Amino acid sequence: MSNSAWVVGARAMISLRYLMICLLALLPASAWAQTWLDSDRLTFSGFGTLGVVHNNSDEADFVSDLGQPKGAGEGWSARVDTLLGAQARLKLNEQFDIMAQGISRYHYTGNFRPELSWAFVRYIPAPDWQLRAGRLGLDSYLLSDSRHVGYAYPWLRPPVDHFGILQLDYIEGVDATYRRPLGDGLAWAKLFVGRSKSHVVLTDDLSAEIDIDHVYGGHLNYATGSWQFRVSYTKSDSETNFSGDYTGGVDNVYALLTYQLIKQAFVYRSMQLYSLGMIYEPGAWQLQAMRNQSETDENGIIDSGFASAGYRVGPTTPYVMFSRVWTSFPGIPAGQSFEQQTWSLGLRYDVASNLALKTQVDRVHVHKPGLLWRDTGADWDSGGGHVTLVSFGLDFVF
Repeated sequence: MSNSAWVVGARAMISLRYLMICLLALLPASAWAQTWLDSDRLTFSGFGTLGVVHNNSDEADFVSDLGQPKGAGEGWSARVDTLLGAQARLKLNEQFDIMAQGISRYHYTGNFRPELSWAFVRYIPAPDWQLRAGRLGLDSYLLSDSRHVGYAYPWLRPPVDHFGILQLDYIEGVDATYRRPLGDGLAWAKLFVGRSKSHVVLTDDLSAEIDIDHVYGGHLNYATGSWQFRVSYTKSDSETNFSGDYTGGVDNVYALLTYQLIKQAFVYRSMQLYSLGMIYEPGAWQLQAMRNQSETDENGIIDSGFASAGYRVGPTTPYVMFSRVWTSFPGIPAGQSFEQQTWSLGLRYDVASNLALKTQVDRVHVHKPGLLWRDTGADWDSGGGHVTLVSFGLDFVF
């Protein structure tokens, strides 16, 4: 493993101090604040991942989401998966509390600068109702609100073909959740409205800031026995501002196709997202399946989905997963649209009640130019290339 991989991991751990400072800064600074600090009304928790990934290709660098400007090139890298998060909760009374969460991970700024991902006030007027206002995690996908907490899921990382194209981490607005028993299970519904901002890196020379003026939607959920289901809808109205420009040259067919896809995928006035999700966990089995479709006002479509199966034997959980993302845009022939699929085989070992070791092998097939790669070489096969990734991770909560 290279020295740079250890440096990245160390920087992420050092960020914990700054995360705690940011969270504490949200709490009241008056004299009565000490009363909360000396009681059980104020609680802290945290989570993190120390991860390294090996890429066998020298033609393209792997990233886990659209916000990472650099990826894991040939050899080992700790940049892609390593992160650290901290949470603080201040309980004011039986009906009101304040929540804040900060995360330090590699993102669009090119470093691990901590970001505030949650900062909201919650009001519980009755046992069935919950109202929140502030910066809220966007949970349109099933499991999307916990995708940064590696300890919460069996995989080393959430499937990139599905979660990696998610453009929004949070909204600034309000939401309302209503729960009630239904049959032998529990049903709940959430509605949300707000605004947001997203930074995505599209190529080595081109990035975009997406200002979402309005985002609204909701989801319906039902849990009974070993089953959980979610169906959701989200609509956003936005404006995209690009930084940089296309510099691939007309003789670089791969770069030209990527640029055309980018313009189709991110230049739109509105987008609608439809999502279906299912979890089935009978006994030792852990089964998940999800399917999404995003449609822009220009009739561009991005489809994604995955299916995963794991089986727990004592502290060990082997699993297998298949994921896929594909696009369809007006003016771009079907044979030139982006498509990528990944087979993953992994193993999770629970060392303790708050510590898990993981390893995962991914075989990625990129049928056409992709958005989830950086520093792509001109010789990379735009008609179809294979990349093998080998990853190791340590997930923890505290």
